[in-house]
Amino acid sequence: MKKPLPFILFFAFSTIFWMSPAVSWAAPRVVALLPPSGDNVAPDILRACRDILKDHLQRTGAYTVLEPSGAPTAEEPTAAEAAKQAAALGAEQALVLRLIHFGSSARVRLTAYAAGSGQVVYWDSMVISGGPDELDTVIQRLAHAMLIGKPVRDSAEIDTVTEKETNNLARRTANKSFGIHLFTYLPFNTPAGSMTALPGGGLFWLYDARSWMADVAVDVGAGNNHGAFAASIGGYYPLLREDFTPYLGGVVRWAYMSLGGQGASGIVLQPTAGVLLGRLSSVQLRAEVGYFINTFGERENSPMGVAVVPSPDLPKHYSHGFLLNVGLGF
Repeated sequence: MKKPLPFILFFAFSTIFWMSPAVSWAAPRVVALLPPSGDNVAPDILRACRDILKDHLQRTGAYTVLEPSGAPTAEEPTAAEAAKQAAALGAEQALVLRLIHFGSSARVRLTAYAAGSGQVVYWDSMVISGGPDELDTVIQRLAHAMLIGKPVRDSAEIDTVTEKETNNLARRTANKSFGIHLFTYLPFNTPAGSMTALPGGGLFWLYDARSWMADVAVDVGAGNNHGAFAASIGGYYPLLREDFTPYLGGVVRWAYMSLGGQGASGIVLQPTAGVLLGRLSSVQLRAEVGYFINTFGERENSPMGVAVVPSPDLPKHYSHGFLLNVGLGF
């Protein structure tokens, strides 16, 4: 039997409503909200925080809040003391609110103890960086997090995002240098049939993030009727934290190479070892030795010379070999 659309929509919305954590049909939990404590916080602010927390708890409909007598203190009650006060009032849990003010910010901590055993039922805290005006937002966030049983960092709603959470995360600045380098390819397995050195040069940008380094480079090489053009990205691990350090890493390079054949292009992989002098200076020297491996093959020339259209029948050579590199950064 085909169900009408209104019935389906009613069933769906009813299911969502009944399963929502904000809808609680159980009897409210009786909790004892103890006098708050704090360091470097005025008693009037502590009393106001207690009233704000009480309002947010009772607004959820999930709590009945009892307030044992007492004034705000500097010392936070122990788990045993909190549990004893809650049991004396017939409450299920004791709620302890504490504020710690330091510098230009403060931390608010909410702890819930079981009345019988003093066991921690809930605990979390948040930092206030927007001044006393943000106390209401933070306390509401803590109450909501306790209600739904999630960490406070995962319990934000559209009206409980703090000023600190809107700030960009701080990042460490990486040292960077621009430089030039000279290199020589020493390839094997070339279409020319013999190893012929291919010299060249290029520009590089080196970024030093202390525990690792990376660079980008653009290179051009020519000589002995051979040629190459390449753009590369490299990543390296420095072995020392001093002005002079050896390092290990690898380079991924897109390159066009003509090593005595019809020319070809593709990705080149290159494990690399090197040394860097002047890591703590504005001028740096680096020297590297790598072993490049072409993932693409270059076909031989036809017996009559370079073909206008490369012939697929001619042998293909996947060249590899050493690359020697010296650079100056500044």
